[in-house]
Amino acid sequence: MTEFNYVDCFDKYDRIMQFNKNKRKYIHGWYPFVEGYSKEFIQSIIEELDYTPEHCVEPFSGSGTTAVELQKFKIKCSAFEVNPFMYTLARSKMRTDYTVNGFKKHIKLLEESLFNTIPNIETVCPPPLYKSMMEKKELKKWIFDLETMRGILDIKYALNNINNKKYSQLFKIPLASLLLEISNVYRNGKCLSYKKGWKDIDELKREDVHTLFLERLQNIILPDIIKMNQYKRKSGKLFSNYNSCYLGDSRENISKLENNSVDLVITSPPYLNSRDYTDTYMIELWMLDLITNYEELRELRKKTIRSHVQVPWGEIPLLDIPELKSAIKKLEDHRDKFWNKHLLEMVKGYFLDMDLLFEKLHYKMKKNGRVYFNVANSAYYGVEIETDKIVSRVASNHGFEIQEIRKARKINPSSQQKDLIPYLLEVVIVMKKN
Repeated sequence: MTEFNYVDCFDKYDRIMQFNKNKRKYIHGWYPFVEGYSKEFIQSIIEELDYTPEHCVEPFSGSGTTAVELQKFKIKCSAFEVNPFMYTLARSKMRTDYTVNGFKKHIKLLEESLFNTIPNIETVCPPPLYKSMMEKKELKKWIFDLETMRGILDIKYALNNINNKKYSQLFKIPLASLLLEISNVYRNGKCLSYKKGWKDIDELKREDVHTLFLERLQNIILPDIIKMNQYKRKSGKLFSNYNSCYLGDSRENISKLENNSVDLVITSPPYLNSRDYTDTYMIELWMLDLITNYEELRELRKKTIRSHVQVPWGEIPLLDIPELKSAIKKLEDHRDKFWNKHLLEMVKGYFLDMDLLFEKLHYKMKKNGRVYFNVANSAYYGVEIETDKIVSRVASNHGFEIQEIRKARKINPSSQQKDLIPYLLEVVIVMKKN
């Protein structure tokens, strides 16, 4: 059995594999997407390549870091994203046709609308159907206090009345970045949890919500639009991947690309950590009307990579990969302690999805094209799932040569695993299409 070449890259990658380096960077800082990597990671890949790529694919676009950063190098990036909030965010960041005058004109319209608010705004701009989204007498817990929700609805109403889709979409991004901050909850790993003492926190007035929103437009978005216009005056029309970003399941949509047209893949799929991003970004999805009912929520979950247990996946075949078979066998010994009965199907389904992805990528990629695949190992009940090796074997089975597995970071496992497994390895798998 092939042994893979592991390379210690902790010093190189530890500082650049986390999105927090992007928080104050041009365009990347519009929304704090904690699961992503930094723009420096993309830059490091382009700098080390011994060829100039023409067409990159990003199967799991997330907030669009890969496609946005490749615009600076004038490299086309076909990016795919199944989560409609992430898709909206990524596309807004990829646009290069914003103007300072257009931005200021529409901010003025917003300010006029927010100055003349409708007293019971929820009667003309209803809150989402999600049952605990807004404070109600019959609820013990709610995500937004009544006045806070009214402030948000005022902004949504104003945005809906902007007849320029380019700016109405852009203005949703600072609103989205504000939602968690002014809510009663926070992101707690895989779920949303209520803030400590949330009922005792001073309630925001609806005018406070308007102010916070307008400040983000002025202080975070506008400076970047000014920079963008300066770049255009200096260099002419800027390259954009806006029209190469697609909403939907990459496992299906990659088939639409031309065969032998791709010479680079840079991606980081959802990790096998039972995290459902429709849950963690639930507020943004509902509040921006990207999900309007529970059936749409269920359908979205079905389209995501099988890295969570929120959907009963049913019986799933097991790939013939030694490391995967070994992990499944060990996990079966703990079946009576499973916190969710779909756990084994999630693990099997995840790698079946990886198998389908690499099968399709094989046809789309040019010979000698490179793949940079950022993944991390997982652990359940003291059983480590060696995602790095399993994904590498999957890719090898579809005609990809594993050049090296770069050790990027050591990740702390959950508290339940800590005594048995001191850390989990995050890696960048570097491959070449044969």
